[in-house]
Parts: sequence; structure tokens; C-alpha cells
Amino acid sequence: MLRSLEISAVLSGVEQAHRERLFWERTIELSLDCFVCERVGRTTVLKWGAERAVCMSGRDGHHFTAAGIAAFDVTSQDDRLTLKSAVDFWWAPFQDAKRGGQATPLSSWVRLHYGCYCPHQETSSKGSIQTNVRRPSPVYCAECKTEIAVDVEAPSIRLLV
Repeated sequence: MLRSLEISAVLSGVEQAHRERLFWERTIELSLDCFVCERVGRTTVLKWGAERAVCMSGRDGHHFTAAGIAAFDVTSQDDRLTLKSAVDFWWAPFQDAKRGGQATPLSSWVRLHYGCYCPHQETSSKGSIQTNVRRPSPVYCAECKTEIAVDVEAPSIRLLV
């Protein structure tokens, strides 16, 4: 059946010089239970506009799966950069083929990527935030090492349907 997740994240305290140059990348890494390989908690890579996602099914393996980014909305207000995204994916109940756990449509982990153009070094860099790190956590420009924002709260994941 078709299921949907809403993913939200905020970077706050965005530093003035980098404010107009900090942006969310349109790639999401999400822990999903994959009915194709019948494994729970698989890292699934989704890219905006892609017709399907990639399930990272093992050390060297991967396969396509039925998932995609349905919405990707970014707002910038004052010193906050906010992301709201919706992910649609096909899900069916199963038992994990290797460890025996039951599949669930709710994800517990997400990694969101951001990019930044450094006005001081005139180069670009990338970084990411994810649900399972200690907070608050400073976000630095990889080029000039300036603290450009703060990751105060974990990205939220909510099952919609």
C-alpha cells in the first residue's frame, strides 16, 4: 500500500554572511523497511525528481525500490532555514528475512543534506544533519570554518497515511 512520511528540519541562528547562500540539498537518506529485499531498517536514498529510490541492501549491494520525494518545501525567515518534505513509498507487511523482526511503515532515522556557498572563500561545500546525533550541534562552513547555524532539534518524521 502507498504510505507517506512528513519530514521536517530547522537550522537556526543562521549567520548573516552565509544566510542567502545556505540551502537544503534535494537528497534524503531515510531508514525504511524494504519489502523488495525483505529487510527492516534499510538506508534508502531518495533524490528529488527521481522515479525511484535506492535501497542500500548490504555492504556492496543496492537495488531500486518504490519510493520518492513527493514534496520539498524550503522557507527562510529571519535566522532560520526550514525544510518540510513529504516522501511517498510502497510498503507491505513482512518479517525480516535475516533477523526475523516485523516490518513497520514508520521510519526512525533520517539524514538531510545542505549546501553552502562561502562568500569569504568563494567556493561551495556540503554537510548533513541527522536524527541520531547530540544536540545542540553547531553547523560550520567547511571552507572558512565559520559557525553558520545551529542544529538545535532533531529532524522530525511523521507517518501521514
